[in-house]
Amino acid sequence: MTEGRKKAVWIVWAIIFPIPSLFFLTRALPIIQEEWTTILAFLTLILLASLYPLRFRHTNIVPIHGISLAVFLQFGLAIELIVMQLAIITTLFRLKVSKKELYRLPLNSLVFFIVSITSAAAYYFLGGTTGSLTEINLTSIGLPIIAYAFIYFFLNNWLIFLIRKYLVNMKNSRFFDEALKWEAISAALIIPIGITLVLLYQQIGNLAIFIIGVPLVSLSLILKLYNDSEKTKNLLKKISSFGYQVNENLPVNRILDLFIHTVTSIFPVDRSTIFEKQGGTLKAIKVYNSLGEDEEDVSEVDAISQRVYKNGESKLYTKGNQWKEFVQGEINLDSAESVMVVPIIRNHEINGVITLSSNKQRAFEKSHLMLLEIMANYLAVAVENARDYEIKKQESERCALTNLYNFRYFENIILERYENGKQSDEFAIILLDLDHFKKINDTYGHQSGNEVLCQVADVLHDTVGDTGTLARYGGEEFVVLLEGSNARFAEEMAEAFRKEIESHLFSVSNDLGGNERKSVRITASIGVARKTEEEEGAMSVLRNADRAMYTGAKKKGRNRVSHF
Repeated sequence: MTEGRKKAVWIVWAIIFPIPSLFFLTRALPIIQEEWTTILAFLTLILLASLYPLRFRHTNIVPIHGISLAVFLQFGLAIELIVMQLAIITTLFRLKVSKKELYRLPLNSLVFFIVSITSAAAYYFLGGTTGSLTEINLTSIGLPIIAYAFIYFFLNNWLIFLIRKYLVNMKNSRFFDEALKWEAISAALIIPIGITLVLLYQQIGNLAIFIIGVPLVSLSLILKLYNDSEKTKNLLKKISSFGYQVNENLPVNRILDLFIHTVTSIFPVDRSTIFEKQGGTLKAIKVYNSLGEDEEDVSEVDAISQRVYKNGESKLYTKGNQWKEFVQGEINLDSAESVMVVPIIRNHEINGVITLSSNKQRAFEKSHLMLLEIMANYLAVAVENARDYEIKKQESERCALTNLYNFRYFENIILERYENGKQSDEFAIILLDLDHFKKINDTYGHQSGNEVLCQVADVLHDTVGDTGTLARYGGEEFVVLLEGSNARFAEEMAEAFRKEIESHLFSVSNDLGGNERKSVRITASIGVARKTEEEEGAMSVLRNADRAMYTGAKKKGRNRVSHF
């Protein structure tokens, strides 16, 4: 909700609420003075019901409808209004409303104010009375009670629907949904309890509140414990699923993305940062915020994360005043209230920290800290395994000298994609061999020859860019695969290679004559072959490029491009 609408809610509440409330409070004072112990007992019951709602199928069911009906039937509208307003404050406190959401207090106050007055008006209009029901024939007030309960339930949910759809801009909100169905069922079951409560009270007094209230609150607590255990079990399933997924040979970036996705689906997170130890300090390697923005470059590390990194102990703060005294001007945590930080530990060494924050107070629980620690352990192992795998993969795919792909990798690509006509796309292969390369080794030493190979690799890499796959074929030979439309320009690319190498001045150290730096020039003989027949295999094209290089370039004077 926008700030303007929040202010408007407070203004409307200030205009509508005070004067009628003063009127009803004046009417209620004599009753309160006379029946204050009973009213306090009913208030205690309704507050307990607000604090411990029944939760069923992801729906919070607060049994205040039935209790408010009992209060209304026994004491009338004025007392019911006061009791319900106090219940609203208690419920919002239980829901951990932050400062930014304080507008919900006047908003809910107005909703229940309107609902209570409208329902009572219908009840009185249909001939209902309040007070001693034992002296009244229940059949005569059955219709008014049904009307009161129906209007109370329907109008309350209708107003909430309108607020969500048009005031809070929740466009996908639906009035008739699963939650409404279960609330309707609960209302139908709880309202008879309210009638029973008031009838029993008129027979045995305050003991009735104890007899009805204790089972009701006990049931709420039992269901709360059950739902908490179910919630924890479901969270553990998600974490277990995360543990399986991150150990499926995923790259590091994919692991970090999966971690952020899992964290935001489990915890009420507004911001999440993964810090990693790099050079003895922390650096953010993945950042998420509730606006959906990724901020890869975070130069400052907040003080809480620093503390956890130094001492290795997880920290949980549920209110800003618990940590803001020792954190001054922290950019990353300015708007946060709840903060949860755990270390990333691998082989008894702290390798980083995970920091979650929420703009709501009491957003995180102690159980959340334990779950995040489990996820941090999964993350530490998965990232280390992924990096080890990347190193081994690179070692198996790359030439250790030039860092280009090796021929094994190149061969696997062309066999997988093009051997025996597996793919009909056009492709070409360029094979390049350095001319008289043995002279460089004999004149300046083999290490100087290695320097030339590395520099040639750089020249070829800069020339081919992203248009092809470059690999070291072996010795002083290099090979390039051009696919699709790029294959049509294979001869132009080969000629570009030749010119770049011919014009480049290569620098070497003279290992055989004083170690001074020398500048040398070299040339290359290049063969080009394209796929010409539908069923032609990749190895056949490679052999054709080899023939073109030797028979068409080497044997005809070198430093030239020959097409098969």
